[in-house]
Amino acid sequence: MTALWAVVIIVNKRTLEYISPLALNFFLRGVSAIGITMLTVPITVLGLWSNGFGSNWAAAGYIAVSSIVTWLIAFSTYYYALRVGKVSVVAPIASTDPVWTALFAFAILGAALGAPTLVGLVLVMTGVVLISRWMEDEPDVTVDALGGPAFEPGVAGPPAAAGGPATPRAVVIVLSLVTAAGWGLGPILIDLASQTYGRVTATMMIQSQVLGMAILGAIIVLRRIPLTPRALSPAQRRTAVRLIAVTGALETFVTVLFYLCVQHIGPVLTMLIMATTPVFAIAFGFVALGERVRARLVAAALVTLAGVMLAVLEGVL
Repeated sequence: MTALWAVVIIVNKRTLEYISPLALNFFLRGVSAIGITMLTVPITVLGLWSNGFGSNWAAAGYIAVSSIVTWLIAFSTYYYALRVGKVSVVAPIASTDPVWTALFAFAILGAALGAPTLVGLVLVMTGVVLISRWMEDEPDVTVDALGGPAFEPGVAGPPAAAGGPATPRAVVIVLSLVTAAGWGLGPILIDLASQTYGRVTATMMIQSQVLGMAILGAIIVLRRIPLTPRALSPAQRRTAVRLIAVTGALETFVTVLFYLCVQHIGPVLTMLIMATTPVFAIAFGFVALGERVRARLVAAALVTLAGVMLAVLEGVL
């Protein structure tokens, strides 16, 4: 699940060269909803899992709130952060979501915050501050290794790739932290839905995706948000469609695995496992996107991850 999610981050970074953040979020909800349906119907019919379909009003309400928090808020800020910032910066900060999960568990579920959690919070904030101080100011220039040149000869790329000014580091940091907070609250709401109904179901997964798609679609139409940052050639449109299809397929498996993990090992331990994503994402970003990763930035990311691990250690034990 974690390795697949790291691949999703890299492919998303590539896709954002062609599709605007909200539009990408919208399309992926639709593809993921179809993918989850195609995956869960056969395994339910064949009896390969006991979760099946079904819901009740209380569970549907929690999933509805989760859809708004996760898809409308967290993923929108995530795509914007990923578009203007480096994977090596966005991924570690966004990976602080387990700390937010622990905080929300304390506020909503009444879980305790012991000394390990508090020390972990200090380490997390230290890591985030170091990332903020050490992240490069130059624009994020990507060298495509996922299927040829990012842009056709003679066709201008996005401002960053064309040498435009870098996005202020504070913007990237804030967007990444909002993403982490939203991702941290999501598992709590899923866990509440699971407790209310007795298990997580494919219905909950599909409902979340479809509702997220509906909300995002309404915003795009009402605000007349462009689907692409610029006019695309036929070849670029085909590339964008392929990338969205690949990401949607990957998200399908990640989503099902994520819900099952929340049900079987709880939201805190699930988010702890997901916190290892930056280890994969930074490596994949270096290989697939040609991102430069300075040693001190990697060190700051490791400090952040250490804080995450320590913060949720108490909940695991």
